[in-house]
Amino acid sequence: MTIQFTDVCFITNDVLRLRAFYEAVFGGKAEGDNVHSTLVMEGIQFNFDYVESLQKNPVFRYVSAGSQNNVIVGFNVKDVDAEYQRLLLLGVDMLNEPTTHLWKTRSFQFKDPDGNILNFRSWSRER
Repeated sequence: MTIQFTDVCFITNDVLRLRAFYEAVFGGKAEGDNVHSTLVMEGIQFNFDYVESLQKNPVFRYVSAGSQNNVIVGFNVKDVDAEYQRLLLLGVDMLNEPTTHLWKTRSFQFKDPDGNILNFRSWSRER
């Protein structure tokens, strides 16, 4: 069996606000409208879907938008400390400061405007 990761879809009450956040954090320009938008960068696709349009479709059974803090979406970055400083200037809701872990990574976590948690990490060269 071959499985290929394709995208992350965020269900939100405000597609345009959330996509603007991801454009600022990751760069690039999303395409779409206030019901569905897509941002593609470096092989990853972010989809943003308006919760009310999904609730009207009987195929989906979503009752609310936003995170219940049970998923963290992780990204490897070249320099965690530089990314932390860059995102501070954007006013991002930081959960913690960059921390070096026993398993040879340095990381920090932050929230998007809907409360979804993102993790930026750098791997130690000694790995």
